[in-house]
Amino acid sequence: MRNLDLPRFPIVALALLFACATAPQGSERAAAPREAQAPPAAPAPADTAEAPLAKAAPAADKPAAALVLPDAPSGPAAVRIAELSRKARPLVDAFLNTEALFTRDGKQVVIVSNRDGLPQLYVADATRPGSPARRLLESKERVTLDGTTPDGKSVLFRTDRGADEKWSIWRIDLDGSAAVELTPGERIQRDTAHLPDLAPDTMYFSGRRMEEARSAVYAAPAAAPGQAREVYREPKPGFLTDVTRDGKRGLFVRYPSRSENYLVRLDLASGADRTLYPQSGKVSISDAKYSPDGRTAYVATDAGGEQALLLALDVESGKEKARYVENPPIFAISEVEVAKTGDALAVLVDAGNRTEIRLLDARTLRPRAKVAMPLGQGFLSEFSEDGKRVIARWSTPSSPSDAWAIDSTTGKASPLRKEERPSLGELPPMQTSIAAIKARDGLTLPINVTLPSDRAARLPVIVSYHGGPAGSSRFRWSALTAFFVSQGYAWVEPNVRGSSGFGRAFEEADNGQKRLDAFQDIEATGRWAASQPWADPKRVVVFGGSYGGYTVLVGLTRMPDLWRAGVNLFGVANLKTFMATTSGLIREIFLLEFGDPDKDAAFLDSISPLKDVDRIVAPLFVYAGANDPRVPRSESDLIVGALRERKVPVEYMVADDEGHSLARKENVVRFLARSGRFLEEHAGAAPRTASTR
Repeated sequence: MRNLDLPRFPIVALALLFACATAPQGSERAAAPREAQAPPAAPAPADTAEAPLAKAAPAADKPAAALVLPDAPSGPAAVRIAELSRKARPLVDAFLNTEALFTRDGKQVVIVSNRDGLPQLYVADATRPGSPARRLLESKERVTLDGTTPDGKSVLFRTDRGADEKWSIWRIDLDGSAAVELTPGERIQRDTAHLPDLAPDTMYFSGRRMEEARSAVYAAPAAAPGQAREVYREPKPGFLTDVTRDGKRGLFVRYPSRSENYLVRLDLASGADRTLYPQSGKVSISDAKYSPDGRTAYVATDAGGEQALLLALDVESGKEKARYVENPPIFAISEVEVAKTGDALAVLVDAGNRTEIRLLDARTLRPRAKVAMPLGQGFLSEFSEDGKRVIARWSTPSSPSDAWAIDSTTGKASPLRKEERPSLGELPPMQTSIAAIKARDGLTLPINVTLPSDRAARLPVIVSYHGGPAGSSRFRWSALTAFFVSQGYAWVEPNVRGSSGFGRAFEEADNGQKRLDAFQDIEATGRWAASQPWADPKRVVVFGGSYGGYTVLVGLTRMPDLWRAGVNLFGVANLKTFMATTSGLIREIFLLEFGDPDKDAAFLDSISPLKDVDRIVAPLFVYAGANDPRVPRSESDLIVGALRERKVPVEYMVADDEGHSLARKENVVRFLARSGRFLEEHAGAAPRTASTR
């Protein structure tokens, strides 16, 4: 589920980890990472990361909210939470392998897995899918994998603190030794580290201070901690997507908004820049990579219209050498991977409610082989060094995310990891389907439906809205879905206008004043779910995280008769205070999505749920991460405080070690158990017995 994840680039978006994660275990192998700090490119502002929980900046007509304390259930509620925790734990224990890379010799695979509590690094035999995975280091924080070093001895990874998204870059040897933080200094938000094969002493990355929209590209030593130098400064948001093998040039995407992007060629020595694409007009760019010889740039774009294209551009002239056109055109090409042998490409296609993979010839961009993956959601990783295999990480509604190797010649997919997950025996039998309805203006709205297979009567319904706003609900593994379906709920995921993967016009159809049309879609899809033969219309719950949490509050204030209860994970309550306290990157990109806090103040106020909080009558469960940089906890405090003042039933859970996330196993279990008990009480869902579970 996406949640204020704005750019499509995997280097930026660490999506909400609703998936199972477990608490870390201690080890003597490596100490927990030190404070991640950033290159001193400019005088550092006071770092407030460890300050008390933030309060919202005051809106023009409202005082700042006082800190609202979370609830601590006791008595019968605590007993029931313990019972539901035991039911949730097996589903959360079905661990995910979410990232994977081949080692340079192809003999091992480095993975990020949450099997021990939260995303951590492991190494396993690439030829034996069932072989045990060896943990590389012990950390109290989550990690994300960036790449392997050209000498084949080490990997680069990043970690933040308390999920605050101030990422620092680390290096560790494949034997688990010599873990070192490479970016001491000011703590900033860093993107993926790029290490050139032929110039491995220097790594390059883009980054920004959390409060600023402007971005920079840095060069830093890759073997030991050292001072970084600023290579390039961009006044708008932007991201380094690739570096040539000789380390001389980089591809940078300037990102004023989701629908206006520019591909820039950088000289990494001088910082000189030149726009490569487009020469005119406004386009979206999802990814951009170099060919191995550095002469071609492969660009995934919509070319400013209803198109899904991969363009091969001459790096010197910008002229088009070849193109691949995806059909139907409303899909989007979201990721590109290039084989170092120069003969093959892999692209990931965002098809709205699912993802698909294409293998292409690198010179002609013609299809090379067909890849058949099961209906689900996936992401790409790099090719093996010899270009014979590319990694895909894939999940389906019944199988957690895992690593697959795809043969670049035949397209055949084989599991790279095939590990036992005994707790999947607790997975309830489920039925999935895709529906579609017409909005008031005739626009088609796709809807994913998951139902218990053993249903006998009308079911309580959870209507779950994705984040983004330009995210999408895809068929995939979700511990949340599995848990609530096991408790007898129908799980419905609409893709209302503004969702990605259904075309440029569909995605832009909720921008600015058109957000009111998206509100009508919320009502239309909610009432459709309530009207189904398997649904109990008196027990419909609105559910969502991030922008989906904002959707929950919109639903409860604008169509209060529809919902029996709501579950809001870090949703925006007041768009003015949100825009004043969110990160500079998000604020800048949302100027088009929502509106300018100064120029459009009246409109932002009119669509802020807090303004209409007196219309909320349904009980509400609220979750927040204490370190959230995207939707600060203060937004949740505002809505909880307002409902408590009005005596509307509300339960508030705050995780002190989370940000815009649910990354730790114990937090996931606690959230499922507490929200499950809350809905049992307020949405009328009767507890299921062992015989009907």
